[in-house]
Amino acid sequence: MQHHKDNLFTCFREDHKVLGSGFHRLSERLRAADTAGACTVAQWLDAAAGPHIAFEEEAFYPRLVPLFGRQQADRMYDEHRQGLAVIRALINHKTAEPLDRTVCAELLEQSEIMEAHIADCAELFEAMGRIPIAEQQELHRRLLAWRQRQPTWTRYAEERHDAAS
Repeated sequence: MQHHKDNLFTCFREDHKVLGSGFHRLSERLRAADTAGACTVAQWLDAAAGPHIAFEEEAFYPRLVPLFGRQQADRMYDEHRQGLAVIRALINHKTAEPLDRTVCAELLEQSEIMEAHIADCAELFEAMGRIPIAEQQELHRRLLAWRQRQPTWTRYAEERHDAAS
C-alpha cells in the first residue's frame, strides 16, 4: 500500500467524487425540467470528465479485462456511451429552449445510468488493488498526463472515433 498522498487510488476516488456529484446535479436539473441548468451542468461535466474518461477508456479498462472479463468491461464502456449521449445532447441544445418532455425523460435515464456507474466503483478499487504497484504507478502517470492535456469528453470521443474509423 502506498502511503504518499497522491496515487492512483486517491486521484481515482477524487475524480469519482467530482463526477458523481456532477451527474447527480445533472439528474436533479433534468428532474426539475430546468433546461438552462442542465445545459450548464453538462458544459461543466464535458470539461471535468474528459481526462478521467479518456484515462479509463485508453489505459484502465483495457488493463481490467483480464481481471473482470470482457463482458464487464464492455458494460462499463456502454455506460460511458450513455453518459456521453446526455452530455452531447445538452451541450448542443439551445439553453433558452425547453426540452421536450420525452427527450428530457430519456436524458434523465442516461444521466442516472452514469450516476449509478460512478457510484458502483467499489469493484474498480478492488481490482485496482490487484494490479502490481509498479503498474499502478504507471497508470497514475497516465491519468496525470490526461489531466494535463485536459480534453473535453466530447472532443476525446470524436478523436477516438475518428482514429477508429
